[in-house]
Amino acid sequence: MLKRLLFLICIGLTSVTKAQDVFLSGVKPGKAFVFSTKGALVLKNNCLSVKWLAGKSIIAINESAVQNKKQINLKGSPLFGLEFKDGTVINSADFQLSTTPKIVQIKGDPEAVKFSEKEDGVKILAEFLNVKYGIRVKWEAILKDNSNYIRQVFGVFALKDSLKIRKLNLINFPAEMGIKLLGVVDGSPMVSDDFFFACESPISKCNNQNGRISSYIERQEPTLNFEASTVWGIAPKSQLRRGFLYYLERERAAPYRQMLHYNSWYDLSWADRKLTEAGCLDRIQAFGDSLTAKRHISLNAFLFDDGWDDNQTLWQISQKNFPAGFDNIKALADKYGASLGVWMSPWGGYEQAKEQRLQYGRSQNPPFETNLHGFSLSGPVYSSRFKSTAAKFVTSDGISMFKFDGVGAGDQSTGATVEYQTDMESLLNLVTGLRKVKPDLYFSLTIGTWPSPFWLKYGDVIWRNGWDTNTQGQGNGRQQWLNYRDGQAYKNIVMRAPLYPLSSLMYHGICIADNGAPAKFDMDDKDISDEIWSFFGSGTSLQELYINPHKLNEANWNCLAAAIKWSRENADIMPDVHWVGGDPSKGDVYGFAAWSPQKAVLTLRNPSNTAKTYLVNTREVFELPSNSTPDYIFYNAKVNSKETKSYVFKGAVHAVKLEPFEVMVLNAVPVK
Repeated sequence: MLKRLLFLICIGLTSVTKAQDVFLSGVKPGKAFVFSTKGALVLKNNCLSVKWLAGKSIIAINESAVQNKKQINLKGSPLFGLEFKDGTVINSADFQLSTTPKIVQIKGDPEAVKFSEKEDGVKILAEFLNVKYGIRVKWEAILKDNSNYIRQVFGVFALKDSLKIRKLNLINFPAEMGIKLLGVVDGSPMVSDDFFFACESPISKCNNQNGRISSYIERQEPTLNFEASTVWGIAPKSQLRRGFLYYLERERAAPYRQMLHYNSWYDLSWADRKLTEAGCLDRIQAFGDSLTAKRHISLNAFLFDDGWDDNQTLWQISQKNFPAGFDNIKALADKYGASLGVWMSPWGGYEQAKEQRLQYGRSQNPPFETNLHGFSLSGPVYSSRFKSTAAKFVTSDGISMFKFDGVGAGDQSTGATVEYQTDMESLLNLVTGLRKVKPDLYFSLTIGTWPSPFWLKYGDVIWRNGWDTNTQGQGNGRQQWLNYRDGQAYKNIVMRAPLYPLSSLMYHGICIADNGAPAKFDMDDKDISDEIWSFFGSGTSLQELYINPHKLNEANWNCLAAAIKWSRENADIMPDVHWVGGDPSKGDVYGFAAWSPQKAVLTLRNPSNTAKTYLVNTREVFELPSNSTPDYIFYNAKVNSKETKSYVFKGAVHAVKLEPFEVMVLNAVPVK
């Protein structure tokens, strides 16, 4: 058995490797190995090694991690800790090993959606028992092929009664290690130079006191068992964001994939009306004619927002407005190579429609549970009905994506408050359950989320926060909308969560419609082009078209098709999109960049009414690894490459002049 844990990470970083479409400079992690020698168990690959020494009773972290000649002392750190509601604290030292540790070879599934599940790997299993409190803990240490991290999974089980646990503490290190929290929201990773550590949950919290820094998950309700996990990883030198993203793309529920779709909000959907089959068929046909048939661009989906349901039911299709259900609109979407998506609100929606749904819920026997914001997803009656209804849409109506709007404490949240934590846990369980029905479902998790990267272990994107649409700064209405849209992303995401990937945000898309704020936006072709190109330049996978297709002219359609084509051509590097420049709300030049060794893209926008110059330093804007060439040739992405081979500029540093409200989109290739 094991007596103590000796954790050693040995790193060498020299070349380039790839996880999905994120490039990691440094030694390829390569194949994962496990072996036993001289009383020790070892997990290792080319860039990390983990060793446990054999003993009789316990496992405890005992030594250090070393990378780039930096030593991090882990001595005395417990493997896990539990805090009971009465204040009692126990940790792994208070448990006895109840089974002999096992070595397991993991066989990857090539058909899996999650990238890491495709990979082979190895793991070590052990179980602990605390007789006094009647608690059993199952522990797994996992290393997959090509991983720059290890994961530890903890399963806690009650043997007698419901666990009265207040905290599950999974990371507890000496503060002298130099670890700090990188982000101000719950579920933010902890980092030390090029190391990252985290509880893999958006509801995890961090504490730094008494000389120790810890990450833990609080429990508001007693439970018989629960599972949580951690990650300990390493990034190449000065490549922390990209090294963390490499890990995240491997472990998120589904890797980055673009979901180009029409959304009916601001167009057919609005607070004073309900959707109809005729209206939906018209929009599918219009996009099919102008975008698919004429310009050879297919949408991935048509998503119908608030207004498709009968408010006197719970999320049932209105038989009055859709007498054939979704059958007819699905058939037409299929014709153009697209699927369907639906908006649903776990807390019931908004305004009068919400009140009608709540009234229906209260009339049920037993009634649906509620809280201050509406329906309570943690209520067993409501949760069961919501999940079964959503699952039926997948199995019976071919729904491929959900827009879940509204849960927990609402907009601008920094985490799960005590009042709504159980609702958040229920949302995570709901999404996990629906992925078992169809693993590649696409989830947009909107109001109520905050920028923890670990939302992506469940959904595909989260809300940027702020108003859906608003105006800010200089320019006409549409330009002010772009200032606001991107200013909110900078304020709420970039500044609050540096490791959250911008390619996994709901920005609120392209808005060209007749309701709400977009109805007042200017329809000048140049302004529409700016909105289209700046949106696709963001790299987000949630490509929302809040567009009344009948409002677009030939130039608009051509622009939209060109931007979509460019986005798809560069989908392989879009997961890497990161912020460049300053704050749009202050009139600073800003934009987005993405890089790989083969190519890069750069989108810049001037949000002010005066011309400005921006210094493009390729090492900075592309966040280049130290051994990468800084010399690039830049081309205008808006011009068909077949029409011209002339470049805009070349080199490592260049001063770019942007006219007022100009959006510049550039393709870049390294000079050979």
